[in-house]
Amino acid sequence: MDATPKALPADGELVELIMSGSQEHFDLLYKTYFPRVYQFAHKRLRDSGEAEDVAQEVFMTLLSALPSYRGQSSLLVWIFGITRNKVNRRFRKQRPLLSAMDSDSVHDVAGADGPVDNTVEARRLLARCEEIVSRDLNETQRRIFHLKHLKRQSIRAIAEALGKSEDAIKANLYRIRSSMSESLPGIEGLLRG
Repeated sequence: MDATPKALPADGELVELIMSGSQEHFDLLYKTYFPRVYQFAHKRLRDSGEAEDVAQEVFMTLLSALPSYRGQSSLLVWIFGITRNKVNRRFRKQRPLLSAMDSDSVHDVAGADGPVDNTVEARRLLARCEEIVSRDLNETQRRIFHLKHLKRQSIRAIAEALGKSEDAIKANLYRIRSSMSESLPGIEGLLRG
């Protein structure tokens, strides 16, 4: 096996190779740009967990958005545009407003919980998610999923706990999210936080 890192092809060629199904080229893109996307998000969010989540979301979005890449800017600039949008969405999250039913007051109170329908839907998605985790993930991926999404640990803490590199954990998280998104559309929102 050659240990020399592969050179990144020209943007248009790289996009074509990835869209034709080359996992090797997507992995190369991921390895090359993930650190820069993470740093960009971390600088704005000032939270390593949020930055990791945004970076993962960017690469999940990238898979479906690649066909729209037209080469009018460099691929890196285009990826940073996606990242900026993901970061901005984190800042725009609005909490629902609640008002007292027995009051004529115009004052509204910010609520901590979403509507009941969203809670029911979230529970349904989590139950389905548990099925997918049990059925589709190997033991290591199940442990990574548990530590990241249930114990809310950082990638660094997970890597240390499992004796793996941070890049290996990031790659596994990407694969977990991709696998789950294919099996359960709508799960991305739950896997962000």
